[in-house]
Amino acid sequence: MKNLGWILLMPLQLLFGQALECTQLFNPADGATNVPVTTLFEWSQVTSATSYRINAGTSSGALDIFEGLDVGDITSYEFSRQLPTEQAIYVTIIPYNDTMENLSCPEVVFTTGIRVLPSCTEIINPQDGDALVSVTANITWVRDFTATGYFMTIYEKDPAGILIWDMEDVGNGTNAQPPEFKPRTRYYVTIIPYNSAGIAPACEPITFTTGDPLPLPDCAQLTIPAPNGKQIPLDTGLIWNPVVGANGYILSVGTSPGGGNIVDNLDVGMATYFDLLGDLPLGTRVYVQIRSYEGARESEICPLTFFDTFRPTTDELADTIPKFFTPNNDGANDLWTVDEVEDLEIQDVFVFDRYGRLLVQLGPGEGWNGTTSGGLPVPSGSYWYSVGVLNFPRVKGYLLLKR
Repeated sequence: MKNLGWILLMPLQLLFGQALECTQLFNPADGATNVPVTTLFEWSQVTSATSYRINAGTSSGALDIFEGLDVGDITSYEFSRQLPTEQAIYVTIIPYNDTMENLSCPEVVFTTGIRVLPSCTEIINPQDGDALVSVTANITWVRDFTATGYFMTIYEKDPAGILIWDMEDVGNGTNAQPPEFKPRTRYYVTIIPYNSAGIAPACEPITFTTGDPLPLPDCAQLTIPAPNGKQIPLDTGLIWNPVVGANGYILSVGTSPGGGNIVDNLDVGMATYFDLLGDLPLGTRVYVQIRSYEGARESEICPLTFFDTFRPTTDELADTIPKFFTPNNDGANDLWTVDEVEDLEIQDVFVFDRYGRLLVQLGPGEGWNGTTSGGLPVPSGSYWYSVGVLNFPRVKGYLLLKR
């Protein structure tokens, strides 16, 4: 037990070996001044250390910049953001391995300098002087680590020609996609880095010439309703085939070629179907055009597709007109009446005798009791009728009057 107690009181370094030494931060050096705000930290390697952690703050012991930043088994590190300007920075490098770490290493303090403007960078794709550049070229440049973002300016035809982008903020990446370029046209492109101190001065443009235009996307084809379809239901929806590479579709629907009185040049996105807000007009030819687009390029000369909506016939009306009636006041078949059917509007009804003389004119829904317009009863026999229907030819036939 005496020996066990002695072991429990032993320092950890005696149990696991010699304690880790402290590393030395030599860049920036302790006490250095006017240190760049984007400086590279470098320190000496510690034998037996497998990794390092960094604590950094704006006062002694503070962790407002980094707290235990694990940088792995390296001996240099460049911060991804700028340090505060004209500020004392306190840094501790903590070496460690699987069994121990050294938390007693001293702080190093240095003072940063004032803010500095970023430098102009280099556009690497396209390169200056390139020809036959794609009209959808993505502009790529070398990162400037003092920059927090980039502006892009684009002129068409000459360095002071048509302004396409004027100091457009393209973020802090290293590439950007401008609007689609015109084919066979010269462009001048400038990348201008910026940070909190301002913009890089006197950056020069590169110039390149675009090649031929990309092919236009295909037109979409209406599949439902079927092209040239007949008697299409009024509540039908529209479905078309997808176009490979399309970013969306523009839909026009009208009752005349090229018209848009139902849907007028509506961008429906990537959908390949469309439900109309209301029913289609009855008995009408409907024209549909569906253009696809890919970026700023849109299909051209897309064909019109048409179909004909449901149109009722007068056959059903003719079948419902009574063939006879018995106006004898017995309560059965005393009136001869032409009733309306759905989607057909009756305007008038004429009844004639066998010699073509008009006996009576009836209004919609009005019944005939077997008398003339003057109230005189007509004898039993056959009589002719003519029914006027809105937007349809007159429906004619004969009936039998039996007393």
